[in-house]
Amino acid sequence: MGRRRFLGLVSAVIGVCLTVLLGLTLARNGPGAPADFGADPVRASAPAASPRPPGGRSSHAPAPAVRDRAAAIPAPVSVRIPRLRLAAPVEAVGVAPDGQVAVPDDPARAGWYRFSPSPGAVAGSSVVVGHVDATGRGLGVLAALSEVREGDEVVVDRRDRSTTTYRITSRRTVAKDALAGSGAFRREGPPVLTLITCAGPYLPEAGGYQNNLVVTAAAVATG
Repeated sequence: MGRRRFLGLVSAVIGVCLTVLLGLTLARNGPGAPADFGADPVRASAPAASPRPPGGRSSHAPAPAVRDRAAAIPAPVSVRIPRLRLAAPVEAVGVAPDGQVAVPDDPARAGWYRFSPSPGAVAGSSVVVGHVDATGRGLGVLAALSEVREGDEVVVDRRDRSTTTYRITSRRTVAKDALAGSGAFRREGPPVLTLITCAGPYLPEAGGYQNNLVVTAAAVATG
């Protein structure tokens, strides 16, 4: 295989996962996606946010009561999955100008979607997003999510040095245009941590990664 052809194949696989897209319908796993397992507890118990806020106003913003509850919980500063030796600093992210969930530019960092409940909240899905890879910068910090197992421990460290602990209950592949309706962004129901990154297939002509890998972990303890 010639050098030019080899580099072309590599660039087709190692693409940039710039955003986690929101949308409305489910689709099947893409080629190369990890096998899904588990059952996501309580799906879509609250209205999903729309992918593009009407009139330039973010429809992702929580109601005042949700903001008040979240404000009482210290923000997350890192997330760890000990079995996988995954440890990533976490920063707060919001909505990008195009209406999609923002993702940290640095593939070594994860982002807590600040319009979701804070990790440790008594209800709803606390959402953490991150890159699976980045062109010229190798694998992203959440690439290891393809290796999680049911029962794996996830620890979130918070700004006040407290921690909240979760255990993996499910891993599923969701089409990017299906994510909003998948229950990943619900604000009510049992407390869970939802970790999201990109998943194959990677199709440059269709805009990049076609799916998201969604890992759900149920809350088990707070310290």
